[in-house]
Amino acid sequence: MRFLAGTSGALVVALAALGLRDPLASMSSYTAALMALNQIAPPLLLLALPPAIRTSLRGRGKGAALAGFLLDPWAATTLFIGLSIAVSLPGVFDPSVMNALYTAPLGVLELLSGLLFWAQFMPATRRIRPAWLAGTVAWIGAMPMTVVAVIWMLSPDVLYTPYLDVICRWNIPPLVDQRWAGFLMFVAGVPVQLAGVWLLLGSFRWRDPAS
Repeated sequence: MRFLAGTSGALVVALAALGLRDPLASMSSYTAALMALNQIAPPLLLLALPPAIRTSLRGRGKGAALAGFLLDPWAATTLFIGLSIAVSLPGVFDPSVMNALYTAPLGVLELLSGLLFWAQFMPATRRIRPAWLAGTVAWIGAMPMTVVAVIWMLSPDVLYTPYLDVICRWNIPPLVDQRWAGFLMFVAGVPVQLAGVWLLLGSFRWRDPAS
């Protein structure tokens, strides 16, 4: 199972990297690549972790201190939400901040933030013990992405000036391409929402009736 998950995760990363080579060719293709790195590859790669790394991430072994720092749930959630908003709605932040962000390896940042965020819901890496709280965090983290996806799908105008005069590789207008990008982002956010629902339902199912 670990081998299959790891192979699938690596394949997703490789295909997503190909989709990032030409950002202006298609907003929907670029969004699909970023969402694959942020939402599809992370749970697969986390499932493929070998036992030694799992032990360290549980707070035991040589890497326990580093794992505790990297897997802080509130830092991971803040990073995930902040990056989601910055990439999807760049006008919210100062232009100098956005220039620095877009000169960075955005795919690597998306993969890293996705790994840290998804780690809060995987059994081997979860640091939030109450299942109801972990489920709530999953929904809170996914909410900005879902809202942006709906805005992209419903907006009557193209929101990103680089795509205003570009006919994408699918030979469709920029506005249609933006709506497809919103739809892809919306669909990509479903797995983490389902993980949140599973944790919330589990917390009620396993709660002691006498408590």
